[in-house]
Amino acid sequence: MPHSKRKSFIRNSPLAYLLVPLGLAAATIVLLAALSFTLLQPYQMMFGWFFDNSSSAQPQDLLAEAGTLMDGQGTATTETPVKSIPFSSITYPIVGDRYAAITVSGTNVDAPVYYGDTNKILNQGVGTYMESSGAGLPGEGKTILLAGHNNTFFNDLQHAKVGATVTITTHYGVYTYEVTETKILDYQDASAYDFTRTDENLILYTCYPFDALGFTTDRFFVYAQYVSGPVLDKNS
Repeated sequence: MPHSKRKSFIRNSPLAYLLVPLGLAAATIVLLAALSFTLLQPYQMMFGWFFDNSSSAQPQDLLAEAGTLMDGQGTATTETPVKSIPFSSITYPIVGDRYAAITVSGTNVDAPVYYGDTNKILNQGVGTYMESSGAGLPGEGKTILLAGHNNTFFNDLQHAKVGATVTITTHYGVYTYEVTETKILDYQDASAYDFTRTDENLILYTCYPFDALGFTTDRFFVYAQYVSGPVLDKNS
């Protein structure tokens, strides 16, 4: 008995010319959707954060809101220097907040100070390093690490001399520091700062040489010791 030939669905059903491509297209769409979700999820989260316009994340000018400060200590309500301030009484800055201004005697350095050190912040003024629990603000008794661009806000830092006075006027008090040393170090030199210190110390730094444009591997550091300013009392 001769074998009968199996009939082809595609050859004998015109509808197959429509259903087969549609089935392949549907399978392709499902596969692409699964891959897109996996690959694009991190970017979706990033863009969601970037375009977050919630009011709580908007930078503030804390220094302007604080009013006039006197005698390098406290507010204008008294002539008596304030030795300590309850930590709970101050508004701790968030990224982008302007909370202080800085000057260095014997130089033309006179700039606003912001919390954080992003490129946007450094284009506006001096930035505050905040990526370590050992780094802090004036009055916290920690290492204060401030950065500024070498061709703008910290250009004249090159004229800072040992014995010069650094004044940082914050929204809760005025602090002074005395320059003790300057150094030129590689940007990866871990000895440039010590976040394990428990005494208040100030470090200013910028790219070196001062006339360089773009990325450089060296940094110019200015080290200063605490002289005066109210202590932030975290027990009150």
